[in-house]
This record gives sequence, C-alpha cells and structure tokens, in this order.
Amino acid sequence: MSELLLTARALLLRSDRWCGEGGLSISAGRVVAVARGRGAVARAAGRASRRVDLGDVLLAPGWVNAHAHLELGALAGRTARGEHFGAWVRSVLAAKARCTTAQFEAAVLDGARASLLSGVTALADIDSTGAAARIGARVPLRLWAMRELLDAHDSTRTEAALARVRRRLRSGVHLREGFSPHAPFTVSPALARRVAELAQRRAAPVAVHWSETQEEVEWLRSGGGPLAALLGPSPRRSGLDWLADAGLLRAPLALVHGNHPLRGEPERIARAGAVVVHCPGSHQWFGRAPFDWRRYLRAGCTLALGTDSLASNESLDLRRELRLARAAAPGLELEQLIDAATVGGAQALGQRGQLGELSPGALADFAAYGCRVRSRGEALEALLDRAVGIESVWVGGRRAHPRAR
Repeated sequence: MSELLLTARALLLRSDRWCGEGGLSISAGRVVAVARGRGAVARAAGRASRRVDLGDVLLAPGWVNAHAHLELGALAGRTARGEHFGAWVRSVLAAKARCTTAQFEAAVLDGARASLLSGVTALADIDSTGAAARIGARVPLRLWAMRELLDAHDSTRTEAALARVRRRLRSGVHLREGFSPHAPFTVSPALARRVAELAQRRAAPVAVHWSETQEEVEWLRSGGGPLAALLGPSPRRSGLDWLADAGLLRAPLALVHGNHPLRGEPERIARAGAVVVHCPGSHQWFGRAPFDWRRYLRAGCTLALGTDSLASNESLDLRRELRLARAAAPGLELEQLIDAATVGGAQALGQRGQLGELSPGALADFAAYGCRVRSRGEALEALLDRAVGIESVWVGGRRAHPRAR
C-alpha cells in the first residue's frame, strides 16, 4: 500500500504534544506514524512512496465543530440579536417556513465550506429538514447529519416524528449519521426512549439541547414559568433525569449549552461519559451570563465547542469561537480550550482517537498554518491568532482546500 510522507517545520499533534520539525506518514487516509526530528524524517522518507514538504508551516489537528445548524444559514440576517429566546424561536420558525429546499441545501454547502476555511475538518450538524443528509457527500469535510426529532410532548405526534426520520435513514450502520431529540421540554419520554433504542442499534451519536434557559429548567421540574402556557403538564423531572429515564445518558452524548446545571449534575454527566458543548458566539448573541467552564472542569466533564447557527451567531469560524471563549474565561489554560475544539468534539461524536489529534491510527485530518513557531506554547497561541492564516486544510490525507483563509 502506498505511503505519503508530509513534512513541516513544526507539528502540534495534540494540545500537549508537539515537535519542532517532523512529518506524518499517511496511508489509506490515516496517520501511520509520526516522524519526530530530521533523522526520523529521513528514515520515513526511505519507506514512503511519495514525499511532500509543506514548508515553513505549523501542522495541527483539524477542529471538530460539535454543534452546528448549517441549514439555518438560510436565515442569516433575518433574526434579531439580543431577542428574548422565545421571541427568537418564533422568528426562526416563521423564517424557516418561507425557505425552500434549495435554500436549505445551499446553506449547508456554504456553511460547510466556510467551516473548512477556519480549519474545521469534522462537524456535527443538526438536520431538521434533511438537507444535510441529502447533500452530505458534496461537502468538503466530515459531516455528521444529526437527525432532529420532537413531538412537543404530544403522543399523537410521536409516531409521525419517528416515521419522518426513518424514511431518511440509510440502510445499515452509517457512521456519519446521528440523532438529536431536540430537548427535554420538546420531546416526550416515549419518543426519547425510541430514539435511544434507535441510536444504540445503529451505534450513532446523540445530541440534545439541554439546560439552555432557566425557563425550561423551571418548567421541567415544577411545571411553572412562561413555558407552562405553551407546553401543558410537566414531567416534573429534571432534564438530566429525563435523559437517564430514556436511556440517553450514556456516551456518545452531546449536551448542548448546559447553561444552568443543577447541583450534582456536572458530576453525573462526567460519570456517564457525556460531553457538554458550549457555543460562545451564540452565548454572546443572547447576552447570557458567563458560561461556568470551571464548574464542569472541576467535576471532570469533557467540554466541546460549537458554533450553533448563523441565525444566532455572526460566523461559523471555530477559531473565533475559541477567541470568544478565551476572552470570556481568561483564567482557563489554553490547552483546555484547544482540547474542547479537538478531542472534546471527537468524544461527543464517539470518535475519540480518530479525530482531533495526529497520532498513529487517527484520521489524517489537519490544517497547515502559515507561521514559524519555536515551542508548544507559541504553537497554541498561533492557532488563535487572527494574523496567522491557514495555508491548506487536509481531510483523510487529501488536500480539501488548497489555500484557506
């Protein structure tokens, strides 16, 4: 089998691993070996069928965007920043009703291309229209179509919600599909249990909007608050209890937002192996209180980053999300932020060891940054530096974009 050797002046293999000069031996889209230093590169060159020197660049793992709604790019500029969440939801539903299938598909393709430009090589996309699944083969990165389901706790809608998703499923197990029962306050326990069974049978990841607003937490636990008039009787269970009862509180599970965890919930999430996904740009859009990174980290939780959608964010640039997160939580170690955008996202998709790192056996997904660095610390800083451009992005050992910016 042919082997490609890609060399560069610096490689960041993970947030805690780097080498000043080296190369990646790649075969069948995966990293076969890492050559550290000139001597190792010379030996690897003797085994390779082809060598490509990328020059004076920093190679780093591709970002993993753990939560996006690419189809909602069709709504960009049609929702107001700083709106109350309920009013924003109503505006989104109204705007979606006016969009065409072609507009949703174009938004997915445009969003995937824009994501690639920021170094994203894998992305979990909440797919409520089927657009992501229909054109997934055309996007330039690894796209997981997370099929969205909801029935508003109305048993008469449960079977219809399942039927819509089943019609779109590909036969057999497909690693690029997942499921997204929307949220505990919009999905009945019966539908949640059925989704849990389906996801387990297909070995698929799951994503749930969880604890995003105080209003949903209040309604789920007590039946009170502004959602009571819209949703009717409450299950009088916390969102996390709802997940556990349904059999969903297990890996791979992405709990998106997590702005209002109850006492003991971060520890419970950590024990389950689930991942909490924070979307800094969307968080800022709604003017929310600072996200409590430290509480989750102290509990041993894995955190990931997402962009959410262009209906509640200015861009799909994951490097911008990293900069926003750093500004909002200046005490965090840079390694913790980088991990959230790489190995944390990989864990959310059930792809730990496959995505978000450059190690033997991992998928050869990475970006080449146009900069000179002399240490691991400089390499980490370069990834967030606006002045540092991305020279190229590679997916499966192939150049996916020759010169991204």
